[in-house]
Amino acid sequence: MCTILTGAELTQLGVRPDTRETMDQFGSVGCEWVGKPLRLSLERDKETVASYRTRQRGPAFITFAENAVNGRAGLTFAVDRDGGTDCEQLMDGGSVSLVVHVASTLSPDGHRVDSCPEALRIAQLIEPRLPKAS
Repeated sequence: MCTILTGAELTQLGVRPDTRETMDQFGSVGCEWVGKPLRLSLERDKETVASYRTRQRGPAFITFAENAVNGRAGLTFAVDRDGGTDCEQLMDGGSVSLVVHVASTLSPDGHRVDSCPEALRIAQLIEPRLPKAS
């Protein structure tokens, strides 16, 4: 997931390619980039989309909905964090889920990106490059 987007694509999305940090925590591996107006991570999670459907959802969840990304089963959820909204778009990866995480950061002009539509847009961009779920 760390190399699925080019440096030019990352820049176009509003993150700096040179900020890439690898992540490996709680069964999720991938990379995170920071920028303005968002922080982006692309991950492969050991949990499946189906297992996320059955999870308990606490009061921090603003939204939780099943959807599809270019015809691939998915779901999206948002949580309230520090006055902004973090959103995850999950896609079916067979025995894993493929995750696009977008956290809104304050841009220099005071604008915040709408994290859930942006996560879906990025997921739609990378989905054709992903292996098909089996």
